[in-house]
Amino acid sequence: MITTSRRGADSVAFVAVLAVAGVLQLTALGSAPVRVSTDEARVAVQAQSIAATGRDVLGNRLPLFFRITNPLRPDDPNVTWWQPTLFYLIAGVLRLTPLSPFAVRLPIALLAIVDVVLIFVVARQLFGTAWYGVLAALFLALTPAHFIFGRQAFDYFCPMTATLAWLVCLLRALDSDEAWWPAATGFLLGIALYSYITSWVVMPCYVGATAVALWWCGKPIRHVAALAIGFAIPLLPLAIWLMAHPSMPREVFADYRVKSTIHLADRLDVYWDYFNPSYLFFSGGSNPMFATRRAGVFPLGAAVLLPCGLWSIATTRPSVARTIVAAGFFFAPIPIVLAMPTDPKYFTARELLVIPYGVIISIAGVEWLIEHRRPAMTVAAVIIVASVPLQFAAFARDYFTRYQEWSAFRFDSMNFRDVAANVASQDLMARVPAVYVSDMLGEDKVIQCEFQLLVMGRADLWARTKYLAVAQADAVPPGSIVITSDAEHITGNRWEATRTADAVILRRN
Repeated sequence: MITTSRRGADSVAFVAVLAVAGVLQLTALGSAPVRVSTDEARVAVQAQSIAATGRDVLGNRLPLFFRITNPLRPDDPNVTWWQPTLFYLIAGVLRLTPLSPFAVRLPIALLAIVDVVLIFVVARQLFGTAWYGVLAALFLALTPAHFIFGRQAFDYFCPMTATLAWLVCLLRALDSDEAWWPAATGFLLGIALYSYITSWVVMPCYVGATAVALWWCGKPIRHVAALAIGFAIPLLPLAIWLMAHPSMPREVFADYRVKSTIHLADRLDVYWDYFNPSYLFFSGGSNPMFATRRAGVFPLGAAVLLPCGLWSIATTRPSVARTIVAAGFFFAPIPIVLAMPTDPKYFTARELLVIPYGVIISIAGVEWLIEHRRPAMTVAAVIIVASVPLQFAAFARDYFTRYQEWSAFRFDSMNFRDVAANVASQDLMARVPAVYVSDMLGEDKVIQCEFQLLVMGRADLWARTKYLAVAQADAVPPGSIVITSDAEHITGNRWEATRTADAVILRRN
């Protein structure tokens, strides 16, 4: 009776945490962040094309990778390739619902909720009780960085869900004599290669860690072979793709500006910065898109729990699985250090894999404090755990209010939602022959314009949109509209100007 009652309480508590996570991730999802970022718009436009036609914007049918181009200059020599997972997740949603900020962000928000389920499963098996699973689920749901990135359509987020799924499969593979668990683990990691660019470093390392863990636990060699075969299967489409696109690897390295000449000391400096307590527990970085500057990557309580958890893993509760979790925590910044891309420091989006490991280690810290059975340490554990929802409440209040206004410019500096609304309104009053985007604006502004017009259902206006060299403004047909950031370069008294945020909208009389 007691066991059944406790299990029932476990289930109720977990369902409550899951409900909290769902409410947090889905509340005002379409309007917080208040503006759609350029990267979100890029993925959304491609996903809309896939959902509607089965082809990307360049006409390629169900591509394995997506070539990102300037939509008004498809022959642009600058080539960028993006991983496909997020495109197809969003396309799946857009098959069921119209294009909107909410629809574009929904797949990542759902992955954030799935993360809560997965970490519950991992912690329950790792710590031997469902209550630690519930605590891990709550801790992850209330982790500021997980919440922030779980509301943005960025592919940075996808490897985090893959990592938690890998840990679930790994724990099952270590406890099972069935070879299909290692095979499933390898297959999962192979699929995860297509989630985000750093996965091409991370997932092979996970395969290696899995192989070592299987060997260390005395599993037969056929389990390691099953792992390798499972991982190899998802690589077959890549081999075919590269035969048709042999220049893609070189173009990817060039686009991400991978550097090999950075001194070791500089790389170590970057590595340390990702474990700087100020960054992890107080500021969360300086980029307004990734942090509110009033909360760290983790709740403040993790500043105590993480060291306790690492000490527990190293001394009192060592195991293969726990050692892998600790190693994963310190491994998270390695892809950044190896590549040294532009702005390598405090770029939280590229280091999101630190989050699930940090949460699990923090729960190991709670376990360590409680199992000492000293009243003072138990009270400290209770106070720290209680501080997490209290801190998150203050963080969330700030996120949905001040932060939205403070960060809006960084997401979309020209507020193209209002620009598109202005252009559409003018077209309704008198048909606009063409809409011109000034060459003073970059490709990011073009994609913002396209996205907002498509959200408004004005694909017809986008079809009339062209690039304009400012020097040729006099050739613009009467009634046409020019979108620019500075009207001083377009002279004459034949223009009627309106301003929206930092955009200037000119109509030729």
